[in-house]
Amino acid sequence: MSRSLQRALNTMANRLFSFLTNMNLLFKWVAFFIAFFGFFWSAQLFISGNAYYSVKNNIEIWQLAPNKASIQKVNSALNRIGNALHYFPDNALYYQVQGQLFEWKAITVDRSKLDASSSQDRTEVNTYLREAAISYEKSLQLRPNWSGSWIGLASVKLKQGLLNKEFYNYLENAKRAGPQDAIVHKFIVEFGLEMFSARSIHYVKIKDQLKHHLNLGLQNPLSREFVLNSIQKHDASETVCRWLRDASYPVRKRIPNCITYD
Repeated sequence: MSRSLQRALNTMANRLFSFLTNMNLLFKWVAFFIAFFGFFWSAQLFISGNAYYSVKNNIEIWQLAPNKASIQKVNSALNRIGNALHYFPDNALYYQVQGQLFEWKAITVDRSKLDASSSQDRTEVNTYLREAAISYEKSLQLRPNWSGSWIGLASVKLKQGLLNKEFYNYLENAKRAGPQDAIVHKFIVEFGLEMFSARSIHYVKIKDQLKHHLNLGLQNPLSREFVLNSIQKHDASETVCRWLRDASYPVRKRIPNCITYD
């Protein structure tokens, strides 16, 4: 083999070795960046997930015991869900929860005022209700078939005292999106029993839905406790027992004093 050929082969071998070394280094850097961004994304997911579940637990506690909610606690929860939305700004569920928190902010602010009828107090309350509606609308832009956000818009209308056609449209959309969802059962039961207790004309509009969702709400373990508390709050055990006389035995036996054994 001539010396010139030998040198050419050595040069090619060195270049190949250098190329493979550089490729190996490149692969290591790529693997490093993939691992880094994977860890970074996982950390964001962990932080936002913890924030969501802690806020969700707060809301569930306040629903069963509204007096446990305070302005300070609601502000803390709003900060946590705000951080979750910072990491995942396209999460419909987070916007729904944010809407619920703005509703609770309106409730706690309203409750904290000695004169809730003053224009200044109501203005602040209505501001938070509008913020709640904005959050629910953002949620629905991302997930149009999310029943919780339709219920949220109906809830805002209820707190504003606007039981109009739009309110009932929101209810219909919620039932269409999630006919078996616990949040739908809870809202219709509480609203319906409130209208029944107040002898409101709106009870006539909601009575058939109320009986239907009382039945479903008592079957659903995610809404059962809330529905039972609502029945007791409105002292409606006897009435609900009569309404659900054709319901299954497991449903009727959960209603206080509905089934007795002599």
